[in-house]
Amino acid sequence: MLKRLILFIFLSVLTSTTFAQSSATKRQKEADQKQAKLKIEEKKAQEKGKKRHWKGQDKETRKRMKKSLKKNKKANRSKKWSAKKRRE
Repeated sequence: MLKRLILFIFLSVLTSTTFAQSSATKRQKEADQKQAKLKIEEKKAQEKGKKRHWKGQDKETRKRMKKSLKKNKKANRSKKWSAKKRRE
């Protein structure tokens, strides 16, 4: 009788810790999903702000902004070949 009681208590403690761990991971997953949604929304808002800024400029300014953006992208891209390899 005592063995059964001890076994029952041991199994109940074991299962309760297992359920507690699974609920903790469930909460963590939910928190991670919320963080991911917030990042996506933040990125969308940033893009929307950029578009609004561009539309507020006159045609000349937009042209200069576009030109400088292309220049910056070209300067920041990785170099695939070195000068020595091009000559060969």
